[in-house]
Amino acid sequence: MLTSTGPGIGRALHGSVARLATGIGCAALAAGAGVALLAAVVEFVRAPDPRWVWWGALALVAAGALNSLSSWLAHGAEAEFEHRLRRVLAAHVSRLPTSALARLGAQGLRTRLDGDVSALHHAVAHLPGEIATVVIAPLAALVLLAGYAGPPGLLAVVPAALAAVFRLVVIPRLSRRYAADRGRTVGRIVTAVDDMVRGAVITQVHGDESGASARYAAATREFGHGFRDWVGRVATPAAVATALLQPSVTLVAAFCVGHRMPVWQLTAVCLFALASLAPVLRLGHGLDYLGAARDAARRIDALIAEPLLHPGPAGDSPAPRDETAGTPRAAGDPKPAPVLEAVTVREGGRRLVGPLDLVITPNAVTAVTGPSGSGKTTLLRLLGRGIDPDDGTIRLGDTPYRALPLESMARRVATVPQSPDVLPRSVRENLLPARPRATDPELRAALAATALDVPLDAPAGPLSGGERQRLALARALLTQAPVLVLDEPTSALDPDTAEAVMNTLLTLPGRTIVLTTHDHALAARADHRIVLEHGEVVA
Repeated sequence: MLTSTGPGIGRALHGSVARLATGIGCAALAAGAGVALLAAVVEFVRAPDPRWVWWGALALVAAGALNSLSSWLAHGAEAEFEHRLRRVLAAHVSRLPTSALARLGAQGLRTRLDGDVSALHHAVAHLPGEIATVVIAPLAALVLLAGYAGPPGLLAVVPAALAAVFRLVVIPRLSRRYAADRGRTVGRIVTAVDDMVRGAVITQVHGDESGASARYAAATREFGHGFRDWVGRVATPAAVATALLQPSVTLVAAFCVGHRMPVWQLTAVCLFALASLAPVLRLGHGLDYLGAARDAARRIDALIAEPLLHPGPAGDSPAPRDETAGTPRAAGDPKPAPVLEAVTVREGGRRLVGPLDLVITPNAVTAVTGPSGSGKTTLLRLLGRGIDPDDGTIRLGDTPYRALPLESMARRVATVPQSPDVLPRSVRENLLPARPRATDPELRAALAATALDVPLDAPAGPLSGGERQRLALARALLTQAPVLVLDEPTSALDPDTAEAVMNTLLTLPGRTIVLTTHDHALAARADHRIVLEHGEVVA
């Protein structure tokens, strides 16, 4: 039912096809049983006989049982599909580069992983059965209508049928076109309001306020004209079509067609005319859900089409000569550090960094400086395996990054972004993922090392930007990763706190630390310094 089913959606749906098809078949049989019930009523009116009551009761029971079975099968298939799709998406997101994660944002990922998956529910669990019902019930009803009342009996459904086609096909197309126009106009109104409100002082100084007011007035006039056109060309015809689809209109048409027929034939015209249109009316709501599901499927497909980081070898067994994981050693016994060989990163045909040839000094603090846009954050993403290079090789000691399982990189290289997020839980629960068995004294010691004085049971959500930065750094210190990659770790801190954090980093034993900073005084205290300009090392 979805026009966009990429490999992720298709693979997740594949295991539920048999159960879903069985549910659709049960829905079709239930629709047939419902029409058979109406036929039994007509026959009873034609010739009152108790056997038609029994046949009608049997058809009623069969329709109810088949509908229940269809719903159970379809919802079970949808639940299996949703479970598999969520697992596929979770595995996919875990391998997305940090650049893709930053572009999608937390809200974008939440929409795709939760809202979009939920939007597929109706399209998978309900819509196939509804379409089967729309095909079977009207077809069977029209055949019986022609059989009982002859071809003239079909005239009873003509007004409602034309209205249904107009309501389900023409109106949605017009609505989408006008909705897009209204959306663009509202956007211009909002922009004009922002110009007037947020930039009131600027516009007064530079004499541009009249321009913002004029843009606002023009946009509101355009919205008013567009809304008036929508009422005349969409809303009014839709209201007329909806009125023609009411059962009372169909009954009036049935009486006009069959007023001279015997009572049993008139009964057949009324019942089968209504039966041929009722499923179509119910489908109208399903088509709205289908549009939402189609948009959700496109977004999910786009997410699955995102390029992924190389997963490394299967499992988590270390590659030969891999000594990159484990507990940090003393300063005199260095662990392997990152080495970059002819590394280049491009985006959209533009070179971001490279070619870079760098050897990070083990058990030392290396500061990376340079102007904004020089490639500092890209370099840190490379070191933390947030992105893979387009050319060149990155090694941890003698082991290439690609030879290390992706899921184990956090135990080797701990990364702290410049603006870290926090879990909507306590401070303790934000620290424990780094060391699940850590004791409260160990957690407090990590917080103290970053000059963060907050209770472990305090909620992490209200923390300021600088406190979140230090919480993320404390979490990194709790890991056993021998390499720490820190993006502007002191950017949101006051000078005294920044100096305290830098003192902690300089005295950490057995850790290789790479950090970026615009603070030249802090950079001067590092053991080594790298200067980037235009993606290249200049010092």
